[in-house]
Amino acid sequence: MTAPEPARSHSDPATEPGTAPAPVAAPGTVLLTVRPRRIAIFAWIAAAVVVGAMGVIGFLLRDSDEGVPFRLADQIGLIGFGVIMGLTILTTARPRLRVTPEGISVRNIVGEKFYEWPLVRRIAFPQGAPWAQVILPDDETHPLMAIQGIDRGRAVQALRRARALHEQYAPPETRPAEAVGNRILDTPEPDRPLGRLEIIDQRRAARKRG
Repeated sequence: MTAPEPARSHSDPATEPGTAPAPVAAPGTVLLTVRPRRIAIFAWIAAAVVVGAMGVIGFLLRDSDEGVPFRLADQIGLIGFGVIMGLTILTTARPRLRVTPEGISVRNIVGEKFYEWPLVRRIAFPQGAPWAQVILPDDETHPLMAIQGIDRGRAVQALRRARALHEQYAPPETRPAEAVGNRILDTPEPDRPLGRLEIIDQRRAARKRG
């Protein structure tokens, strides 16, 4: 008889803390996509109101008799102007952040730029700013409108996830000193707007649970 094989552990060593580094995604994989939420809702509502108002005005003026003839072409032109205004308003919902193993792609209202990780020093949210910023070499900054303060807790989570991916994929020499050693999420920036909003949300949640 052969001796029974010793029982094997069903736990995967790669998933146990401290046994292996976090898996690295394949090149080109989109690790995180962030878009503003509240401003997008407001933009769609405002665009619908503008287009609807122009359509109603154009319809009512067609039958008016104020001494100036209002023809079908004028009606179409007025409605078309409303559509153009609506599309312009919707551009405020264009901002987007995409994070890949190679870097981050930042799209604001106009244009889109890609920054490789060695160029990204930090993803910050300055005091009093309406949205986040990408800190680049030589103190250069680029607005990151996909993470906006009015999104409150959702913006906090997006900022933390983006910073965690920066810590994982950026070269060590590009990380700020406080971000080395997995401390970026444990020691949030003091006095930053999102930190205060997060505290307010946590207090409200605690009162509801109480």
